[in-house]
Parts: sequence; structure tokens; C-alpha cells
Amino acid sequence: MKKVSKILIPGILVVFLFWMGCESTTSSDVDELESILREIVEADSTILIDGIGDEGAQTAEYDNGSGLSKAVLDTFPYDFKLVRFGRRLSGHPAREVEIEIDGNVAEALVTTTITGNFIVILHDTVNHTIADSTSKPFTQAAKQKIRLRRFRNTSDPRHNWRIVAFSPIIARTGDKLLEITDISIVSDSLSINLANDSEDSLLNHFFDRLELPIFRPFKLYHVELGVNNPDPFFYDPGEGAMVHYGIKRGIMKFRRVLRDDENDDTFEGNFRVRGQGLRMRRLFFDVIDLASIFDEDAPLNSTFWAFPYRVRYRR
Repeated sequence: MKKVSKILIPGILVVFLFWMGCESTTSSDVDELESILREIVEADSTILIDGIGDEGAQTAEYDNGSGLSKAVLDTFPYDFKLVRFGRRLSGHPAREVEIEIDGNVAEALVTTTITGNFIVILHDTVNHTIADSTSKPFTQAAKQKIRLRRFRNTSDPRHNWRIVAFSPIIARTGDKLLEITDISIVSDSLSINLANDSEDSLLNHFFDRLELPIFRPFKLYHVELGVNNPDPFFYDPGEGAMVHYGIKRGIMKFRRVLRDDENDDTFEGNFRVRGQGLRMRRLFFDVIDLASIFDEDAPLNSTFWAFPYRVRYRR
């Protein structure tokens, strides 16, 4: 019996030590892989949101490509003044990337925080002077999910994994309750319908990277956008809604206004995109509580959704 014990105990000890070594190595490998996947995500243009910046106060509608501008939103109050407003982003966005790995598939939750100033200038069109101006510091946090897949098993994980799909981006300022509930974009060749709820289920709607929405240059697209705002500005409607699109801030950047003529929390309008090459671009749907513009003491209360697209001519 003693002889058996002498054989079993060292054997069990060897197995235990081997198991512990495997556990340690596996944990280290996972940490390294998470770090590599984080690098892949952070280096990808899918997560960029710099197109939401306006480089400061602008007319309600503007077009950096053609010089088009529209002095004031038709639905804004105080239309005897020329209203200019916009975000001026500062510094580089701060990003946090959480990685979950399940076999050959991984998912990243990206939180991007942008900071800057929301600038408002009110011009008196009678006396041709600045009636008032304000600059409001703001912080806006955006969330997006990225899906990665392993395609090969080389010694370098950076070559093994690719981003294959991603969700739209949802961004909010602070603890404000202003929300976009749904968006639809339609034309005779395109139909995109997105919706969200209190659980942010929109983050589980994935666009395949190889099948991004395709927009035709100068083709007219109709958009409808639903809004929920428990504490709106006193004017009806109490929000301004816009579409931003283009390459990056200040370069072929566009902003178009959506209208809520019925004051039923549904904004709609039309937009066109220009021929911007074959690279990935970003489309933003931006809603701002009008108190942010017309109440000097009110902070920026805004939310936006965004997703990438491509522009292609019909073959």
C-alpha cells in the first residue's frame, strides 16, 4: 500500500503542476490576444466619428463642397436673427475597448468620448451685428459593437483576425433623456430601417463589412427620424434634427436639416451625397434640444446615431 501511495502522490503532483502551468499560459495568451484585438479595432476607420464636428458655429445647412448655406432652420423661433451653431471638437477622442472572445469569434464594445465646445452665434439681420453668442463645453460618449473573426492560424494573431461586422454608433450627452427611437432611409434602390429601445438593442444590429449600404452620387434619399424627448424646449417642435455626412470635418462636410411640420416627434427630409470615392464614409443623424441653442444656461443636450457607407456610381 505504501508503495502504491509513493507512486500515486508524485504522479498526481506532476499532473497538478502541469495543469497549473497550462492555466497560467492560457490566461496569459488570452490577455495577449485581447490586447492584439484591441489594437486591430482601434486602428480601424469603422470607429471614427470626427465627421460629427462642424469646426464651430455654422449656418443650419452648409456644404463645404459647394459653399451652399441656409441662414436659419425654418422651424426655429426668433427667425429675425441669423442663427449659427455647431460643435468644435478638441483634442483626440478617448476610447475604451472591451473584448470578449468565443472561439473563432470575438466582439468588442467600443466607447468613444469626444469633448469640445458647442458654439452658438445669433446675428441681428437688421443691424448686421452679433446679437449674442455663447460657447458651451460638452462631453459626448458614443458606443458601438465590433465583430471580429479568425480566418487563419499563423504564429502572428494580427494576421489571423479581421473585423467582419459592426453596429451603428449611439452617442449621448451626459444623463439626458433625449433619444432617437427609429430611422428609415428609402429610395427606389435602397431601404434601411433601424430602431432602438431602452436596452440599446440597436448595438446588436450588425452591418456586414463587405456589404455596406451603397449610396449613389446626387441621388435623392428620403429619411424619417423618430424622437423621444421627455423635457423639450418650449417651442414646437422642441428639437432640431439634422443629417451630417462626408469625409471628415472641414473636408467635403455637409449638414442638412430635417423637419417636423406636424410636431408629432417625426422629422423627415431629403438629402443627396456627392461622389466621394470608394472609401468608407460616415452618415450621422443628429438631434439637438433647442434649449441648447436658445437658452444660454442650458448645456448641450444631444444624441446622434451614425454608421459607415460607400458611394458608388451605377455600372
